[in-house]
Amino acid sequence: MRRSSPPASRSLSAATPGARRNPVPVRERTMMSAYRPSPDTLPLETPPRPKPSLREYLSGLRHYPAAAWKAGAACVIAMLFSPVALSTTVTLMVKPMSSDFGWAQSKTLTAFNIPTILAPFILPLAGRMVDRWGARVIAIPGMAVYALGIGAVGLIGASTVQLILVLLVANFAGYTAIFGVVYKVVAQWFPRHRGSGYSLLIGVSASLGGAVLSPVCQLSINAIGWRTTELVIGASILLISFSAQVFLLSQPAPTAETAETAERQSAAGLPQALDGSRIPVGKFLRTRAWLLLNVMLALSVGVVMSVRLNAVSLFGDRGYSATTVALSVSVLLVGSIIGQILAGFTLDRSRSARDFVPFSVCLLVGTLMIFLANGSVWLLYLSMGVLGLMTGAESTVGPYLLSRYFGLRVFAQLQGISLAISICVGIGLFPILTEASAESTGGYGAALVVASVLSALSLVLLFLMPRFPDEGEVEAAADDSRAGALLPE
Repeated sequence: MRRSSPPASRSLSAATPGARRNPVPVRERTMMSAYRPSPDTLPLETPPRPKPSLREYLSGLRHYPAAAWKAGAACVIAMLFSPVALSTTVTLMVKPMSSDFGWAQSKTLTAFNIPTILAPFILPLAGRMVDRWGARVIAIPGMAVYALGIGAVGLIGASTVQLILVLLVANFAGYTAIFGVVYKVVAQWFPRHRGSGYSLLIGVSASLGGAVLSPVCQLSINAIGWRTTELVIGASILLISFSAQVFLLSQPAPTAETAETAERQSAAGLPQALDGSRIPVGKFLRTRAWLLLNVMLALSVGVVMSVRLNAVSLFGDRGYSATTVALSVSVLLVGSIIGQILAGFTLDRSRSARDFVPFSVCLLVGTLMIFLANGSVWLLYLSMGVLGLMTGAESTVGPYLLSRYFGLRVFAQLQGISLAISICVGIGLFPILTEASAESTGGYGAALVVASVLSALSLVLLFLMPRFPDEGEVEAAADDSRAGALLPE
């Protein structure tokens, strides 16, 4: 007796030979499905997503569920107490600790800097764990260890080995529980507002955390001493940030449409390359998009940090006082917050990596202005403000472009690798080479010329970036030609 044909409403995979016989049941749609076409009508050639108007972009925020905003709040709280925010308190701790232990201040500062330099190397592993096991599994225990590690600094004796080991544990846990988690959580919950999410929920939160913690920490040290201050900071992380991860942090569950689309692709033999479901991470690391993006980011970070970390000696040689230089660094930090916000709104409505060109131009213009700054205070402030715009935008554009080029399946791991490269090369290597060049040549002129050339190269690389696929293509990954746009020949 001939079997009847399956109903038209059933998943295509149920009627495909060799496919799984029990299709995924269609569950109630979540807000994520509003942004995806129906899997039964999904075309192989997904048209480009039209650029939304500003009104449509802002009104789209109303469609995210309460769970998304709770997860966003958890990310904000985590960033307020992140290692980046706490780094502003290090300079306040060095003098009282050195006095108590009888150390030179350079020795104490070195003990703090070693864990700061080594900690980012944990990010690729942290990203892999988040991609595999989920955000909560990593964030909750990691945050607890981070809080206990920070508090333990207030209990150590006069031993540099003890201080370095405790700070290593605290920083490794902090980078894993925070930076390994927040980017992916924001990308998953806010798919049409990733850029703004990265800038406001992550970048601006870290900047504000540092701005608040610095004066509060100084007042606390003056009142109760550095040891008790460290204990208070650790307790605050445990009570506030750890609790936020327990009660607020979550990730959206895969929708029925997503599962059915994957099943259809598997049954049809489609590669699913762009969402990372079948291609190993190592394959992505050899693509043109990955290589160009990370070289561009490393050059941009390196140029800015070479100026920022050597600001006192760089501008002191040009006749500026230490007070003026300190104010110029503050201008750069304010500019970075503005850059983060502008980049978030710009990239969310972008169709190409070239929409980042205005910010990359700021890097070149700011570097050239610094090269010409010789005694003019306002020119110094203006140049540092322009560089600040690029600094803030860079922290947003990196994760945004990674998610647009490669999807979210292995996003946390790719973001971890990218951050480690930027921190190691841009922050660890470039400023040292700049100072070494100044010492060998007797000034920063040659270093600024090189910085200008590298800024121009960063801008050129941006024009060489391949187009990134539309969101529908990233989810569907529907044919080999689109996968080939990212994969090496």
